[in-house]
Amino acid sequence: MYERVVRTRAEWMAGYRRVLEARDHWTSAARFRVLARDEIRPVRLYVARNPMAPADALALLMADDDTSVTWNALLNPKTPAAALVKSAAAEAKELGTSGFPRRHYIACHPNTPVALQVTLLRAGVCDCRPTCYAETYYARNG
Repeated sequence: MYERVVRTRAEWMAGYRRVLEARDHWTSAARFRVLARDEIRPVRLYVARNPMAPADALALLMADDDTSVTWNALLNPKTPAAALVKSAAAEAKELGTSGFPRRHYIACHPNTPVALQVTLLRAGVCDCRPTCYAETYYARNG
């Protein structure tokens, strides 16, 4: 259930400044790592979306409890292979063969190991080839 947190103006402004940092391409890798652990959801979302975020920060965000943060990290072309493998295994355990929403994007992700791609494609996660929308997304944003 959603719980409203009342913040002071100073707290709100500090959070807003961290969102701006997370959106900035010139933020340092060390700062991205700190922002990836921020309590404020939009900060983590913008770190996950930022193409300059380091791989270890994106791996941390792939394990976030918030599914929106996880999806945004998955859509980042710099997400590391180990985080993709872990996410594919977690979805397979959770859904089995009844659905492939994350695994479809993982199969088309540029950093996915070839062995995992072959396994996923044989399992039928992507039946829209050769005009796959996930592949098109990564080709445009990679």
